[in-house]
Amino acid sequence: METSVNCGAARRRLLAVFVSACLCGCLIEPNTLFDSGGRDGDHGVGTSETAGDPTTGDGDGDPTTGDPTTGDGDGDGDGDPTTGDGDDCSDLEAPGSDQCPGECTSCRGNVCVIECAGESQCEGQDIVCPQDYECEVTCEGTDACDTGSVTCPDLYACTLTCEGGNDACGDLPMSCGQGSCTINCGEASGVCKGASIKCGAGACSATCLDPTQPPSMPGCDAACSCSPC
Repeated sequence: METSVNCGAARRRLLAVFVSACLCGCLIEPNTLFDSGGRDGDHGVGTSETAGDPTTGDGDGDPTTGDPTTGDGDGDGDGDPTTGDGDDCSDLEAPGSDQCPGECTSCRGNVCVIECAGESQCEGQDIVCPQDYECEVTCEGTDACDTGSVTCPDLYACTLTCEGGNDACGDLPMSCGQGSCTINCGEASGVCKGASIKCGAGACSATCLDPTQPPSMPGCDAACSCSPC
């Protein structure tokens, strides 16, 4: 009889525990923080779909990733925004002035033209180009500029043309600045015999219709580009 009573009491206690557990489960609200269907905006927790800032450039030059309106380099490794991986040999534009300088035979916009046309016309003379102009010097005729010299502007392009007779630019040194510098030797024999073009930082070049006596080109290796005859 006593055993039967004890078993009944035990069953009642188990039933009470079961009912209490059910009631507690009904009273507990689900935590949306761990809800698999929750969105990252509910509690500030990001998901794989929204991680990262779509407005930030990725640095690889691809306009489809990141901000397509923001540049991220031109890919040539030289730090400038233009495409190209070589040294810049482009010339600055000379400003010129309102009045053609006296050392020029004439001016063509911002270009000073100096003409030594005729036998021994400028022989032994030191021709100095004005600083604010590009400079074009022509020595035409036998001994036209023989043993003279040409000094180019410091910053702007400079061209010397030698033609029309022996020693038109004989033993003439041409001193270049930072602009491009060119000597053109015509077809007459010995037209540039003993001449030299002292290259500067800009592009340095020589052309020769008679390649047997080309001008020397000291400083050629220091120029941004060099083209001998």
